[in-house]
Amino acid sequence: MEWKEKTLIPTHIEVVWNIFQDQYITKLMPKVTEHKLIEGKSDTIGARYRQTSRNGRKTETYIVETTQYLDSPSRKEKELHFFPDNAFEVKLRFILIKINENETELIYEGSKKPVNLKGKLKQKLSTTRARRHGIQKVVQHIIREAGA
Repeated sequence: MEWKEKTLIPTHIEVVWNIFQDQYITKLMPKVTEHKLIEGKSDTIGARYRQTSRNGRKTETYIVETTQYLDSPSRKEKELHFFPDNAFEVKLRFILIKINENETELIYEGSKKPVNLKGKLKQKLSTTRARRHGIQKVVQHIIREAGA
């Protein structure tokens, strides 16, 4: 499963970018309960984190790696790579493009590929509508956190 979602956020690029900094990861991903740096330097390519998230009663811990990081005045990018539940390979990429002082384009793209039978079964049982809703929910959450 792959996706690419674009939206315009009526806020300055630096305000939106702040949400993506490692110290605020629990604001970006509310289910994350712990995000601890274990290798590298925060907010750089190659940084690795032990991340724990809670989904209902289930808690899982996995390693998240920052595979892309760009912080220029008019364009910002962050890509994360991880294997939740040892069933999927997930890549999330957030791109921010400065349109003007009060508008930022957000491009949220990613992929979620099953890596074993467990992942294939879980993906088969989830509906396209539910997956689409989850993607839109992330985008709306970012817009709210940006104060837009």
